[in-house]
Amino acid sequence: MQVFAELQARITKGLYPIDTTLPTEGELCIEFSASRYTVREALRRLVDQGMVRRRQGSGSVVAATQPQRRYVQSLSSLHGLLQYALNTHYEIISIEALRLDADIAEDVGGQAGSEWTFIKGIRRTSKGGRVVGFVHSYVPKRLSRFIPELETCVGAFYAHLSKRAREDIIEADQSIRGSYMDQELATYLGGRTGEAAICSIRRYFGPKGVVITSFNWHTIEEFAFYMKLQRSM
Repeated sequence: MQVFAELQARITKGLYPIDTTLPTEGELCIEFSASRYTVREALRRLVDQGMVRRRQGSGSVVAATQPQRRYVQSLSSLHGLLQYALNTHYEIISIEALRLDADIAEDVGGQAGSEWTFIKGIRRTSKGGRVVGFVHSYVPKRLSRFIPELETCVGAFYAHLSKRAREDIIEADQSIRGSYMDQELATYLGGRTGEAAICSIRRYFGPKGVVITSFNWHTIEEFAFYMKLQRSM
């Protein structure tokens, strides 16, 4: 975060003008006495903010002097989802017990009428920062005893529940679909009722079934999704 903040400040002040190249990773490692991993993570955050773009063979090029509105979620593995949770700040709005109705049971991955815990929250760029997502999470009854711990949980809920329940995550799936904002969504996301939004639904499975399912809404302007796939050898 210190390397990221310093580079961001230099770009904002014009020390690295638009279309100029930042120092190489090696040079930054020496300047900040930091590992290459640390420097790459700082550069990745600048890319996520739209202030820097990476060019193969050309290094990191300044693209903007201020963070751009679009929030990029970059995923290539479960680790990417965990890192996304660590790089943002989640606030719980409410927690309640409910029974799944038939309309949502299939998406959640449970049986209609079964008991689940429903958690509503918002995700920000940082504590007190800009809202980038509105979240509905569903946790099955067998894991309900761990729900109180989520209010002070640091990181992804799925990782905490998996560890506490000793149910290793063996699979996760994600679907992304268009949606429309109701009044509640519009209020939290800063949009208007009826405007288009993006909803990504993520389900995490352990040996006993779903560990948690989350519905994540974003405005179209705020959200971009990047996924890298590699061929199996």
